[in-house]
Amino acid sequence: MEISPKQNNVRIDIASPNKPEIYILGSTQSGKTFIIAEAITEYASNLNKYDPYKQYYGAIVGWTIETLKGNIVEVLEQHLKEENMPYKLNWSSDDKSINIYNLRIFFFGFNNVKSFNKILGKPLILEWIDESARIYSNKELQPSFNEFPGRQMSFAGHPYLKTIHSFNVEGSDRHPYKMDYIDNKPNAIHYTFFPYDNPLLDTKEKIEQVVNMFPPGSLREQKVFNKWVVAEGKVFTKLNVIKEIPSTYVMREIIIGIDYGNVNPTTFVPIALVYDQVQKRWKLVRLKIYYHDSRVEGDNPTTEYYSNQLRLFLVYLKSIYPQVPITKIVLDSEATHFSNRMIADNIEHELSKKGPGSVNAGVEYLQSLLYKEIFEILESPSIRYFIGSGYEESGKDEGLIEMDSYQYDKIKSEKEGTNCYKKELDHSIDATRYVLALMEEYGLAPVV
Repeated sequence: MEISPKQNNVRIDIASPNKPEIYILGSTQSGKTFIIAEAITEYASNLNKYDPYKQYYGAIVGWTIETLKGNIVEVLEQHLKEENMPYKLNWSSDDKSINIYNLRIFFFGFNNVKSFNKILGKPLILEWIDESARIYSNKELQPSFNEFPGRQMSFAGHPYLKTIHSFNVEGSDRHPYKMDYIDNKPNAIHYTFFPYDNPLLDTKEKIEQVVNMFPPGSLREQKVFNKWVVAEGKVFTKLNVIKEIPSTYVMREIIIGIDYGNVNPTTFVPIALVYDQVQKRWKLVRLKIYYHDSRVEGDNPTTEYYSNQLRLFLVYLKSIYPQVPITKIVLDSEATHFSNRMIADNIEHELSKKGPGSVNAGVEYLQSLLYKEIFEILESPSIRYFIGSGYEESGKDEGLIEMDSYQYDKIKSEKEGTNCYKKELDHSIDATRYVLALMEEYGLAPVV
């Protein structure tokens, strides 16, 4: 396959001896992961030629095992097959690794404080950390992240000692990763990849399509043009509001996200996966929501009350969409008391997987879904509470109001160097993120 001159330079640097540190910043669809994976196969071959009798170990680290599988492992295996190189891929529950000649590379996720414990053990001659800036965005992970060089100490002076970081822009000039690993590494090899560095994007139209994957503003500046900029202003600049669900939409299933609060509002947000028969693509539609604000209502509901309200909300949804299954309910993982109540009441549910960086990742995904007109909002007054055989509405759509008023926290973003958001009206937004993250986990979320 044709590769660009910049890709070829990366391939040579990774496969060659005496080039120990390589940092590769790349925009979306820029071809950086593809060429790193190809270069790793050549690196393994050269390492084997250098010393065929020694067993070597390496590690490829990413945000999660799931993202590694799709983004790197499958690409790496594709290169090995095309080059007819011997390899053995292991993907059992306790051993995720690949053997190439005398190099065994382990795969690790790195999205919580316990992740580094899995990496301790064998000395590593090779480390490739993908999404390194995203991992380093979380302060709790930074101390463990900074221990990675310690795993390579025994190979000091070895010509094939190799550290590779690949990443996207995650914030402003004050982002801790940029200051600690980019600005302070002048002797390392640095690359910056743009969409036009990918030989597959060989026309103006293809480049424009990649650029338009992200909405105008800081997200596009960061993810396409590799600019370390502060995010400010409104988060969701495009809202796709519909008054009714088109007859051409075929609704497949409904998933409910719950953000629970004692003092803050409790909200149930149902999101439907639908197929648009006209546009021939899958979409997501946020349906009428439940939004109970105890400060407005002047009450102090118990978990038992909200559990009963949830049951009535499920009955309501089934009365409106009788043929559509409600397949999953996902709850804020910090709402342990409400989770216990739901368990006692036999309401099946899952807990959200928050983790470091999950807010920013979820918001950026929702931004892209809105911009690509895949996520739509069925505007409808929220349900305040169920009473008897009916319910009371608020007269406004609190979820839509939240999304329309959601703001970046510019002051905090400038201080932290990462994208930060004002924690004011974000309850239904949080519940929406929980649903989208769960759908991504189960392969139900549309790809943007």
